[in-house]
Amino acid sequence: MPPTKSALCQARRQLLPEAVRTLIGFSAQHIVEHSEVPRWHGLRVLALDSTVLRVPAVPECAEFFGGMNTGGGGFRALARASALLDVARGCFVDAFVGGYSENDRSLAQRHLSALNAQDLLVMDRGYPSRALFAQLARQDVKFCARLSHSWSETKRILRGAVADQVCEFGNSEAPLPLRILRHALPNGTVLVLITNVMDACITPEDFAALYRGRWRIEECFKLIKARLQMENWSGVLPHTVEQDFYASFVHANCAAALALEADPGHACLYPPTPGNKGWRRTLNCTLVIKSLRHALPQLLLNIDVEELIARLLARLRKPGAKELTRADRQAPRPRHDRVRIAGFHFAYKSA
Repeated sequence: MPPTKSALCQARRQLLPEAVRTLIGFSAQHIVEHSEVPRWHGLRVLALDSTVLRVPAVPECAEFFGGMNTGGGGFRALARASALLDVARGCFVDAFVGGYSENDRSLAQRHLSALNAQDLLVMDRGYPSRALFAQLARQDVKFCARLSHSWSETKRILRGAVADQVCEFGNSEAPLPLRILRHALPNGTVLVLITNVMDACITPEDFAALYRGRWRIEECFKLIKARLQMENWSGVLPHTVEQDFYASFVHANCAAALALEADPGHACLYPPTPGNKGWRRTLNCTLVIKSLRHALPQLLLNIDVEELIARLLARLRKPGAKELTRADRQAPRPRHDRVRIAGFHFAYKSA
């Protein structure tokens, strides 16, 4: 006799979300052990970023995660998620979902245990703080972050003629010399980056290219939200939301492992070189997700694994599995007040 809906709900209540979260790091570790990817001057590049999630509009989620008041006078339950991505492999090393009121820096503290001296952490403008820089330096972790224009060091280097200088961010008892870099982009935007990598042979242009590679985590967030439909929750309680959240990242890591096996060239820090006609050929990540969707339960249950994986790899190695993209594409970001975000009806939750 198949299990009833009530039995399934009771079984899910016994599954701790943290147990699912450990599978993210477990799967990432196995991907690292079985794949060789490019490194940036001998360091593994990790990107750190956060995103806002829409959670079920029920009192339990509103109390657990928090939210914001909408323009119409209502209240929208929201959560804030943070993730750590192995840029070259495209797999997540760690992820966490917290309250909407938490900021990027507080969420970043929960990822520090996943970092070591062989990593280089790339961060956006919401993360830089003297306390975080000092903590990363104590762990001997290399980092590169973009500074906002509110920092006095940013204003100083923008006014000065020197595009590469060392500034002191510590004190007499705990000195913390860091390198400030300035780089002008082709569109006129000036990047100001801060790092504890003091090798003078690595130029500001090299760090600007490294920072641009951080965009891959934005694409991975989009893939999880749009293709895996992470916000299409299978339940309404916070416990279920956390389970679905971590399971989506495990699913994404399985897709990353499949993509690396199907196309080793998928592992890269920078976009692939365009061909003779100016087009780049990359593996279609949406096709990887779609191919794995119905095969994943069978793989997890260890049913005809070798035959199934061979069939998946054969499909992803066909010429049609590659998509063409233009190099140096540029498009203005749409204004948020003109974008309507579609929701999901709970009665149509996909399996």
